[in-house]
Amino acid sequence: MKLKNALILLLTATIWGVAFVAQSVGMDYVQPFTFNGVRSIIGGLVLIPVIFVLDRKKKAEEKKIIRHQATEKR
Repeated sequence: MKLKNALILLLTATIWGVAFVAQSVGMDYVQPFTFNGVRSIIGGLVLIPVIFVLDRKKKAEEKKIIRHQATEKR
């Protein structure tokens, strides 16, 4: 688990660091509002599958807890 957390932290730091370079280069080609609009759309498209996966895991965990509580009462 510690290795997984460290890798996620490394990935986040890498994305954070690369973002400044991408913004600087991107501003040479498009206007600021266009750049931010495209950036927001890309961010939303990336987050949609993540939301569905996390919601599915949460629902599965809730079902597991409910089943456990139902068998505990018997």
